[in-house]
Amino acid sequence: MFHPVGNQHPSVYWRRRLLLFAALALLVVLLALTVRAMSSNAAGKPAAAGPQHSAPAGPAATSHSSSGSTAASSAGRSNHRQHQHATESKQSSSVANSASSSASSSAPDAASSGASTSAAPPARCQAKDLDIRAVVARPSYQVGQRPEVELQVTNTGTQPCVQDLADKQVVLKIYNGESRVWGSHDCQIEPGTDDRVLAVGSPVRVSITWSGLTSQPNCAGTRQRVGAGTYTLYASLSGHTGKAAQFTIS
Repeated sequence: MFHPVGNQHPSVYWRRRLLLFAALALLVVLLALTVRAMSSNAAGKPAAAGPQHSAPAGPAATSHSSSGSTAASSAGRSNHRQHQHATESKQSSSVANSASSSASSSAPDAASSGASTSAAPPARCQAKDLDIRAVVARPSYQVGQRPEVELQVTNTGTQPCVQDLADKQVVLKIYNGESRVWGSHDCQIEPGTDDRVLAVGSPVRVSITWSGLTSQPNCAGTRQRVGAGTYTLYASLSGHTGKAAQFTIS
């Protein structure tokens, strides 16, 4: 092996052997590199596959999420616009209904106003439907004071009625026992009428401030200051006398 045998010069054979050895060595190196590369590729494929798989999945998912968000946002904006439109429609409808209701309510009001205008006023009060009574502002007074005496009338009927409460219809008289002391029509009667609608169950009063002086019909005689005692007030309306009231002067 170390002593080549042949017709040619030994150096030729050595060069051939060297070339063969170099080729074998190169082949071995190439094989080693190939095996190493294959091993590296085999080991690197799962790791590479993972990023390659996750990388596309990331953008794809992001794209999908973005697309979903965009779609949801678009749907939300669309729904919001639809809601606003519906709200505007409802508001417009509400305004229209309100205007219609206003118009329709105005019509009955106008009709009722016309009806009330054309309707007959309440009837005149009947004596049987009136509760008449005398009222004194205070139960007792001092000599020299001016008692407040009143006629109170209450409609006890079932419907409002009209009653004239002018001075000539209201008569107040004060007695001391059997003696007549004062009358509201003795010296003066105010002219005119005072028609009032009396609601059912609502008392109405007509007040007169008595001077505390005596009087006689047609304002005859001399008026004198009354003294201490018990006095009775009588009240009548349109000729109908009601319940009396007592008070004292001391």
